[in-house]
Amino acid sequence: MRNYYTAIQFWSYSLLVVCLCPLAVFLGAYMNWPLGIAPLLLLAPATVLAAVSSPRVCYWTITVISISSCFAEIFFRPDLEEVRSTYPLSIMSAAVLIGLVMLIDLYMGKLRRKLSQLHQQNDELVRQLYETQKQSIADASKSAIAELKEKQTSESKDNTSAESGVNYPLLLLTLQDIGRRISTNQSNESLIPTIISTAKASLQCESCQIYLWDTKSRALKNALPARARDQLDYRPAANHGVAAWVIEHRQIVMRNDADQDYRLKRIIEEDAQMPDAIAPLTVGSELIGLLIIDKIDVESPTIGRLIYILSNIYALGIKNSQLFKRIEEMASRDGLTGLYNHATFQEKLHELVKNAEAQSTNLSIIMSDIDHFKSFNDTYGHQAGDFVLKEVARIWKTVMPENSVLARYGGEEFIGVLLDHEYSQARQIAEDLRETLENCPILFEGQQLQVTASFGVTEYRHPATNTKDLVRVADEYLYKAKEGGRNQVVGLDSNTTRKPGTQAS
Repeated sequence: MRNYYTAIQFWSYSLLVVCLCPLAVFLGAYMNWPLGIAPLLLLAPATVLAAVSSPRVCYWTITVISISSCFAEIFFRPDLEEVRSTYPLSIMSAAVLIGLVMLIDLYMGKLRRKLSQLHQQNDELVRQLYETQKQSIADASKSAIAELKEKQTSESKDNTSAESGVNYPLLLLTLQDIGRRISTNQSNESLIPTIISTAKASLQCESCQIYLWDTKSRALKNALPARARDQLDYRPAANHGVAAWVIEHRQIVMRNDADQDYRLKRIIEEDAQMPDAIAPLTVGSELIGLLIIDKIDVESPTIGRLIYILSNIYALGIKNSQLFKRIEEMASRDGLTGLYNHATFQEKLHELVKNAEAQSTNLSIIMSDIDHFKSFNDTYGHQAGDFVLKEVARIWKTVMPENSVLARYGGEEFIGVLLDHEYSQARQIAEDLRETLENCPILFEGQQLQVTASFGVTEYRHPATNTKDLVRVADEYLYKAKEGGRNQVVGLDSNTTRKPGTQAS
C-alpha cells in the first residue's frame, strides 16, 4: 500500500507540472515576460511542495520535469523573436529550481539524521533504564546480605550464644536465592507468587499477601486473584486502620512493637484483625504496595530487620517488573491509538494461524483504510488527522469482539483478526464497522468530520493458506473496495459487495 500511495504522489505532481507548462507559456506571452520567468513562478511552488512531501527519487524526477518545462517555453512562445535575447533567463530559472530543491534536500537530510539520532538515544535510554533496574535489585540483594552479616557480627559480640530458631548461613543463601529469582522474573504473573513463596520460607509464616498501590485511584489491590481460601485473610484499607498509617508514614508496623507505641494503640484497637506485620514496599519516595505477613511461627528480635530487607528487595523487583512491562508496551503498541503496531501484529498473527491450523478452528481478517484521509490533514491540520485515527481505533475496539487482535497496520490502515469466526460473521462485523463510522460523525473542535472507510475481508484457508497470503488477499479486497467507490466491504465474492443502502445479493 505504501508503494501504491508513493506512486500516486509522483504521478499527481508530474501531472500538475505538465499542466502548468502550457499555462506558463500563455502567461509569459500574454504578459510579454522574458523567457523562464513564468515557468519559474508557476513551477517553483509545485516543485518545492514535492520536495517537502515526497521520497527523494520522486522529487528529483519532478525537478527534472520542471526544468524541462522551463526550456519548453522556448519552442511555444509566439513572440519568440522578441524575447530571443532573454535565453539566459531560462537557464537562470532552471538553476533557481535546482538550488531550491538542493537546499530542501540538504535540510531534509539533516532532519532525517537528527531523527535517527533521537531514535538511537531513546533506545539507549530504555536499555540503560532496564539495566539500571536490574542492577538495583542485585545491589539490594548484596546490601541485604552485608547488613545481615554486620548484624550477626554485632550480636555475636553481645551474646556468644547463638539465637534459637535462626540459621544465618542458610538465611544468607536464601537471600541470595531470592535476589536471583526476583531479578529473573520480569512479569508480575510469575514474580508475585515467587515473592510470596520466598517470604513464607524466609519468615516461617503461614500467610503472606501483596497488595499493589494504585496512585490514580489511591486504592490497594490484591496482586493475586481472589481465592476462596483467602476470604479470612486480612484485607487492608487505604483510608483507615494500620494499613492507612503505614501508607502515610512509610514505616513497618509489627503487632508486638505497635502495642508499646502510644501512637498506634488507638489504631490497633480499631483494626482488631491486624496481622503480625505490615511493611511498605517503596522505591525511593514512591509507594509500590504493601507486604502483609501473618502467623509467624518463630519469634525473633531480628524478624523486623529481615522484613525490612525483604520488603526492599521485593519493592525493587516489582518496580523492575512494572518498568519492563511499560517498555514492552512501548515497543509493541502504536503510541497514538494504543493498538498493536505492525511488527507485533505480524508475530501474533503467525501464532494465531499456527493455532488455527493445529486445532482446525476458524480465523478471519478484516482490513480497512480510511477514505480520503489526507483531506483531513490538508483541511483541518494534522491534529485533526491524529484525532480521527484515535476515534477510528476507539470504534474498532468497541465493535470488534473482545478476543480479537487489533492493530494499526500503517498510516490510516487498520487490521483485525477474528478468532473462531467464519467469513460470513467477519463480513457482518466489517459491515457494522463501516456503518458505525458512516453514521457517527467525529466531533473535532466544534466541527463534525464525516469519516468513512473501505474494508477487505477474508478467511484462513479460503483462499489464503499462510500468514503472508492472508494479509495479501485482505489487502487486495481492500483495494477493490476503494476502486469500486470506497465506503464499502469487499470479500471473497466480488458480486456480494455491499454498498451503502444496498443488500448483499
